[in-house]
Parts: sequence; structure tokens; C-alpha cells
Amino acid sequence: MVLLKKTDFFKIERVIAKIFAYFYKLEKNEWSRAVMVLQLIFWSIVGVVVYSYCLYPLILWVVSRTKKNVNTVLHVPLPTVSLVISVYNEEKNLPAKLSNIEGYDYPAEKMEILFGVDGATDKSEKILGECSNDNIRVVSFKERRGKAAVLNDLLDLAGSEIIVFTDSNTIFEPQTIKELIKHFKDPTIGAVSGYLKLVQSTEQSVKTGEHTYWEYENIIKSWESRTFSMLGATGGVYAIRKKLFVLLPVDLSIADDFIIPMEIVKKGYRCVYEPKALAYEALGKNVSDEFRRKVRIGAQNINALPFIASLLHPRYGFIAFALLSHKIIRWFIPFFLILSFILGLLLYHNALVYRLMIVAWGLLLCTGSIGWLTEKTSMPIGFFIYPYYFLAMNYALFVGFFKAVFHTQKTTWNVYR
Repeated sequence: MVLLKKTDFFKIERVIAKIFAYFYKLEKNEWSRAVMVLQLIFWSIVGVVVYSYCLYPLILWVVSRTKKNVNTVLHVPLPTVSLVISVYNEEKNLPAKLSNIEGYDYPAEKMEILFGVDGATDKSEKILGECSNDNIRVVSFKERRGKAAVLNDLLDLAGSEIIVFTDSNTIFEPQTIKELIKHFKDPTIGAVSGYLKLVQSTEQSVKTGEHTYWEYENIIKSWESRTFSMLGATGGVYAIRKKLFVLLPVDLSIADDFIIPMEIVKKGYRCVYEPKALAYEALGKNVSDEFRRKVRIGAQNINALPFIASLLHPRYGFIAFALLSHKIIRWFIPFFLILSFILGLLLYHNALVYRLMIVAWGLLLCTGSIGWLTEKTSMPIGFFIYPYYFLAMNYALFVGFFKAVFHTQKTTWNVYR
């Protein structure tokens, strides 16, 4: 979890000291003007953070309440479906996945399953090769290239009009595929995301941290979908029209479940949420597992900026508004938090409210540290998981940002949950 060397922290400390020295050398009238500017920046930052986490969901809820729910029914006849799965060293998950596939409530003659083995070094390819399901096709790649490259090749081979994306560690309910594809009866819909339910671990820290945040995000997705279109999809359970697929970049670490739906939205189609398309995944064992995953996602988010920047144009209306409010602001929250702390220190003697802010920061760091210590010692965490999780996940975004900027996030990775 370490990003900076000790010498780097000393350099940062010297820079902050110089900033303090500069402000304290100002004349009284100059200081007054500087304080006004600092206060404006401080409260703007606080306002942006509160807006993204609280006010935006509130606005979204109010707007979504004005929209009617549409009851969608299945196509008649059912469309053909290609299930695509990129696999790397998934020998522990594949038996359960293959058994799960056998239980899908979808006509076998209408479905093909494509497994792309991405240079696996375990028994994944052997397990798939021994499978007796005639609908399963295994495509083996000797060199490991990353999920994006595998998906590009699998989509080229897929022969169906609807593509369903899933992962080896994701388990579907029998009706999930039907629930996904029923929305394609509407010609304005280009992608559909299901509801991924995280199976709670016995580790309290993950159960109450990631699980709580995940459910919060699912609520926002449902409101965005009802208002117009959600942003991205859930990687383990989503579907698209094959004709709308755009090749993924293979030299950059990106999230397919974000880039693919957003490219579809660019073309004027909607991405909707279907909570009845239910799937399950196990949570990581602890916050450290989730931290590594969040670092990767943080880097992928920053790498996605050039691909989604055009969607911020006002002509995209709700999409531009939601993308800025729900996604981009969130990606930079770590920097807003750090800056607010520095500004709070600079304004510490100016008003009581800034002293209270610093006290609040101190309490956040203390309670978060207690959460970290109790997890390390396997003690019950209780309330302390919330500040611990909040700090850890924002630090992960911070690390992910620099991994993207310095191109150190690989296009290949190991699954942590």
C-alpha cells in the first residue's frame, strides 16, 4: 500500500512549510485578501464533496420519481445469446461456474458460451477442456495479454446478436439471462446491467464496508437508469447488442464494463439497470484485498478519461450531468480531501469552524486507524470500519491516479475476489 518513499514525504513537508511561511509573511491587507480566497476555495471543495455524495443522489431521487417504470417482457422468439468469459488462473472458480451454466433457464439452441483462456498457468484450460457441454467453446491464448485483448477476440468469434459478459467467479440465478435480454425489445436500449449481490464474508470489515457502499451505488444506478441511462455496467453481469461493440484498447488498463457501455451511450443508446438479473460474487477476505482491487479500478478510471471526455459536452444533457456528478468528481475526492485539510490548517486561527474541521479530520484519522488495527488483530471492528473503509478506498483512488499517470498499471491483473 506504500506509494511514496520516505524522502518524498520530506519533500512534501518542505513544500507545505514554504506555503505556510509565505502566508504568514503577508501584510495585514494582503492576508485579508488571501484569507478570502482560501475560504472560497475551502468551501467550494467541501461543497463539491457533499454534492457528489449527498446532494446528487437526492436530486437524482427526486427526478427519478417523476419517471414511470416500464414493465418489459421477453422477445418472442428469444434472440440468440453469446456468453463471453475471459479466464486467467480460475481453477478454483471454474467448476462452480460450469455447474451454474448448466442451470441457466435459456434454450440451449439459442446460446453459445465462449471461454477465452488468457495464458493460464494453472488447470483452467484442462478443466474447460473436460467439460461435456456442447455449447461451450474454449479459445486458448498461449500468451497472457489481458482481459481487453481476450474480449476483443471473443467478440469477433461470437455469432449471436446479444452478448452477455460475465466472470468465472460470478454465479447467475437461472432467469438472469432472460431478465437481461428482455430489455432489448426496446430499440433505444443498447446495454443492460444486472444486479451483482456481494456474498458477505465472515470478515466484518469487508461485510459492513464494501457491502454497504456497494448497495449505496446500486441504488444510485437504479435511479440513473430510471431517469435516463446509468453510467457503465457491472462487470460480472451485463449484456449489449453486438453491433454496438467497439474494440477495446489493449495497450492501456481499462474497465470493459465502463468503456463498452459508455461507447454505446455515445451512439445515442441507453444503458439500463435490471435488478431481477441477479448474480452473486464473494467479497474479498479483508479491506486489503479490496484496496488492491480499488487501486486498479482507480487507475482504469483515469485511463478512461480520454474516451469519455466528449460525453461531458452539454449536448449529452443528463449523461454529462451524471458523469461529472457521480463519476469524475468521485475520482478526485482524495485530492479534495487533502487540499481541504491543508486549507483548514492555513485558516485554523481565522474562525472556530476551521478549528472544528481540523478536529473532525483528526477524529476521522484516529477512528480509521483504530479500524485498521482491529482488522490486523482480527478483533471485532464495529463502527470503526466506516472511517477505515472510507480512508482506505480514497487512498486507493489516490494511488490509482498516479499509477495511471505514470503508466504503471498493467493490462493484466490477478482477481482478488
